[in-house]
Amino acid sequence: MEKLLTLIVPSYNMEDYLGDCLESLLVGESLEQVEVLVINDGSKDGTSGIAHGFEAAFPGVFRVIDKENGNYGSCVNRGLDEATGKYVKVLDADDSFDTANFEKYLSFLSSVDADLILSDFAVVDSERTTRKVIRYDMHRGTEFDMDSTCTDPIFQNMQMHAVTYRLENLRRMGYRQTEGISYTDQQWIFIPMAAVKKVAYFASPVYRYLVGRAGQTVDPAVKMKSVRHTMKCAADMAAMYEKYRPAVGDRPVRQYLLSRVTPMLKDVYVFALSHYDEAMKSMLSEFDGQLKRISRELYDYIGSREASSFMGFEYLAWWRGHRDTGISVVRFFSSLYMIVLRLRKSSSDEDPMSVPVSF
Repeated sequence: MEKLLTLIVPSYNMEDYLGDCLESLLVGESLEQVEVLVINDGSKDGTSGIAHGFEAAFPGVFRVIDKENGNYGSCVNRGLDEATGKYVKVLDADDSFDTANFEKYLSFLSSVDADLILSDFAVVDSERTTRKVIRYDMHRGTEFDMDSTCTDPIFQNMQMHAVTYRLENLRRMGYRQTEGISYTDQQWIFIPMAAVKKVAYFASPVYRYLVGRAGQTVDPAVKMKSVRHTMKCAADMAAMYEKYRPAVGDRPVRQYLLSRVTPMLKDVYVFALSHYDEAMKSMLSEFDGQLKRISRELYDYIGSREASSFMGFEYLAWWRGHRDTGISVVRFFSSLYMIVLRLRKSSSDEDPMSVPVSF
């Protein structure tokens, strides 16, 4: 039977979560339409055994790919190489699906023919209690053109948990994620959009995104250790933007791509400046020079008043002109920036999943 949907499940030391994740996909007869690729990324715990148990119980649906550790992007890339479904979606091993809505979602997929399927998702805590449902109802009907909606702020603030792509498009464009680093989930909702022409919207939460787990890459302590990963991911996104910019031309999707790469680049600068010391100064100066070589357009834009200013103060442009200033001066400005940023976030009525790391 031809598969309708391939799910790629990157898994590294996920024995405490993988069982619940895969169990949530068991939807009865509709399961035969699904291909679940569990990519075991060199786990050192019982992850592989759990995955192989599902493979034995449901042959032809679950398939385990045991590989050496290569980090998140390598799992997505291997899954794309092995996928056979019409559509493809990434499901992190510590997350899960709403089983009832997943069955309805499969029926929806079989009724549309789109390049991107957008669906709502739920944010759940460690007890799997739903804390918030993120909805993307743009009041445009079931299907709509990409160019007519990709500049909508609701669309631009989507997360990876909401997207499913037509596999053929990703292969045609030769899409690959950066390997060996974390934070490449942002790449999943970046360049693949350049190949999207038609979008379909499923107005129920399918994905259940777990927050609050110790060791997640959004944990500040983990992120501090992985700042070089963030820089590598951001630099590669800038390179992707330059590669596909000519093909995109003046289509509205170019504004979408710019809206995605800009916060990623700003995250690098804001994080580095707010943790500024001699080592961080060296790393940020190296990154700044690399960005200038990769894309003069993005280098100039990220330093502009429009992209990087705070209460009228162009902090990034100031840093570029005063990077030899004493560390304490930069720390003072960045500390003030972060205090006000936290105050704005705490009083914001915005969806917490869409509040940017900087403004």
